[in-house]
Amino acid sequence: MTASEPTPAPASEPGSIELRGAHQNNLKNLDLSIPLGQIVVVTGVSGSGKSSLAFDTVYAEGQRRYVETFSPYARQFLDRMDRPRVDHISGILPAIAIDQTNPVRTSRSTVATMTELADHLKLLYARRARLVCRRCADEVRRDDASSIAGDLRRRAAAAGDPRLVLSFPVPVPGQLEEQVVLDGLAAQG
Repeated sequence: MTASEPTPAPASEPGSIELRGAHQNNLKNLDLSIPLGQIVVVTGVSGSGKSSLAFDTVYAEGQRRYVETFSPYARQFLDRMDRPRVDHISGILPAIAIDQTNPVRTSRSTVATMTELADHLKLLYARRARLVCRRCADEVRRDDASSIAGDLRRRAAAAGDPRLVLSFPVPVPGQLEEQVVLDGLAAQG
């Protein structure tokens, strides 16, 4: 096979990104398998092609394919990414990249806040999450006056005594007599 012939597409390894014949910038016909679901570190001396591989090839293709899933109307508002110079690439997932220089100088900046994914995650947790009590493992639910009264009646019946006594402190303002406060509360039911 000569250098001008394209590298044949390999049978893709399950769970990996397959690159064949990458020649973006200073990459020289690179063939590589990158495992998915793992942290992969790209190292090398200056000028060895780390950024060309990570940003200009893998990220660019993932972002380009992701943008292609949008409608033509939505695509007109997004930056177009050129197809990277690679003979074959497979196993690419949608991608986001954070620039190496952090424009926000705060310890609370994360990948999720910088990409605005945190807002979507907050919505997801608020809408779909189930809050469970740490002590009793029962699901926490929203109560109103009638659900509280019903729960008290059920507890009293389970204890074998249907009588309920609810008590609470009522501060009496210094300028009023206690009987005036009691009469007011009785009038309110």
